[in-house]
Amino acid sequence: MKGLLYMRIQELMTAGSTVRFGLIFVICFGLFLLIGLDPEGVGARYEGFVAGVFALKFLPVFCLTKGGETLRSELKDGTIEYLWVRPASKAELYLGFVCSSYLGILALIVPALLGISLAGLAMGAVSFGGLLSLWISVLTAIASFTAISGAISSFSSKFVVLGIFYYSFVELGLGSIPNGVQRLAVSFHTRTLLNGFSTGGANFSLESFAWILGTGFVALALGTVIFSQSRYGVGGEKEA
Repeated sequence: MKGLLYMRIQELMTAGSTVRFGLIFVICFGLFLLIGLDPEGVGARYEGFVAGVFALKFLPVFCLTKGGETLRSELKDGTIEYLWVRPASKAELYLGFVCSSYLGILALIVPALLGISLAGLAMGAVSFGGLLSLWISVLTAIASFTAISGAISSFSSKFVVLGIFYYSFVELGLGSIPNGVQRLAVSFHTRTLLNGFSTGGANFSLESFAWILGTGFVALALGTVIFSQSRYGVGGEKEA
């Protein structure tokens, strides 16, 4: 596990990665500054783009289609054979894969979120308390969706397709059904946390925060069990 995280950190510290982080920051900062060209209603437009589009639509799809990439890349490229002979259990390897994916996703999302946050402050469209709620909501949602994607990748190389199906059926489908069913969707609880984005950090929901993290832990545990009990062949497909 430590080796996988070390390799991921080394990869993220290259000059190319630094340039990529900078470009993501500049692009997001510039694009969201455009919202302030018309001062009237800038706060509502900013909140709509950040919460409605970035946090509740883009992030789930991005994480669900990227979270299982590390594991499946190792299987497809055959480099996992080197890891099999290391003094580490399958459970440790799987946790390393998921944590490595989480770091990789954070490396792309954090510069974007930083640019978005600074743009909001520059326009006076958001308070520091609101940004705190935004960051907590985004980071916890990323962790949960990455764990779900990892669990899917533990039993199928088609994790991208299944991730999109999960988003469509659970996050969009069940998430729109009233009478408590919508609470099964992580996006529902992310939306609840994001209420603090517009209220300056007030009314923070510990219940939703715990539900998001709990869903992530359940997915992580499920993926660990599946990976530990399965046999995998080089090329990306699980053996019978």
